[in-house]
Amino acid sequence: MGRAALWGAVGGAIAGNAGKGAAIGAGVGAAGGLLGQSRDNAKAQKKQEKASAQNQQNRQTFNRACGVCLEGKGYKVG
Repeated sequence: MGRAALWGAVGGAIAGNAGKGAAIGAGVGAAGGLLGQSRDNAKAQKKQEKASAQNQQNRQTFNRACGVCLEGKGYKVG
């Protein structure tokens, strides 16, 4: 039994209907789990976008350095 369902059962028992309280608690727990998953997905997407931007910046820096090196050896670049 999830924590929300447990607290719902306790609240329901106090009010006189433990089964209904547990069902409500389970629903609240499931909704909370979905919200948490959505938040985790958003964090993961931001992390992926940041890594992608960093990778692109690193590639540009590498290409620029290679170009300078090749030009220094007399090759024509770009």
